[in-house]
Amino acid sequence: MTSRFNNLLDAFATRRVAVVGDFLLDQYVLGTTARVSREAPIVVIDYQETVNHPGGAANAAQNVTALRGAALAVGVVGSDREGDALVTLLRERGVDTTSLFALPRAATSLKLRIMAGEMNAQKQQVARVDRSYRVELDGAARETLAAAVESAAAGCDAMLLADYGLGVLPDDVARRAIDACRARGVPVVVDSRYRALAFRGATVATPNEVEAMAALGLESESDLMDSARLSRALAGAGIENLIVKRGSKGMIVCNAGGDIASIGIAGSRQATDVTGAGDTVAAVVALSLAAGATLEEAARMATFAASVVVMKRGTATASPDEVRALIGTGDAVWS
Repeated sequence: MTSRFNNLLDAFATRRVAVVGDFLLDQYVLGTTARVSREAPIVVIDYQETVNHPGGAANAAQNVTALRGAALAVGVVGSDREGDALVTLLRERGVDTTSLFALPRAATSLKLRIMAGEMNAQKQQVARVDRSYRVELDGAARETLAAAVESAAAGCDAMLLADYGLGVLPDDVARRAIDACRARGVPVVVDSRYRALAFRGATVATPNEVEAMAALGLESESDLMDSARLSRALAGAGIENLIVKRGSKGMIVCNAGGDIASIGIAGSRQATDVTGAGDTVAAVVALSLAAGATLEEAARMATFAASVVVMKRGTATASPDEVRALIGTGDAVWS
């Protein structure tokens, strides 16, 4: 299997993934702590610097290019400082931003994390502030976006729909994206925070455990191994396959026919930071399917990449060398 995974990894360099969805900016404010405030029982942080990273769909796109794949960003940002910063970051990482539109009435959503620690010590996240803006697409903007999605489907090997519930993937746009991909035999991966099973016709959905249980109406973790229940839910939703991300417990892979497999993690069970790991999984599943992987192979490849990412601080990516090194260690735990 090692040679098979390495061959898939090599094939990423010739594959193109269209990433459609909600593009966010992840911002980190870094500082040091040395005293407690006299005003309240909190630490005082002495500011050092601010660092920006792509977030949401943008993080998925940079994960594609980090693994030498080609990524096309399709979505909306605001005509603001954060939107400009995000587009610049994506271009620096080799992402095609020609279909990432800046709307005058939109604002770019931001996740601000405050990281602090003693001098020369590892920074820890002490607070997070989210500034979320739902995009309201008028008729012209909706048609522009839908046309861009259909054009992307004609030139990609896989499409990833990264839905954070911020309005870039209304039902009609998602429908046109999936229909255009299905007409060309292009796999569609759905990573949706609130509507995991709402994308009829998609190849695979990749919710985490909490999202999957909410979407499927499950009451306990053990229900996730009920193949009959999972297959009925998938058949009802019109989605072909399901990959459930379970953190240190691995993944569950299921199809509408009732075939189910449990996949263990690779590498260490002690994650450093899980920020953005779900984006990594969705991106690598899309790349793997584009490269001709089976669903289970795609899930295993995603496990390798995510195992690299969770050992890094902040919004991170995995390189081909890092993934290849993990593939070759024999540390993967298959259930």
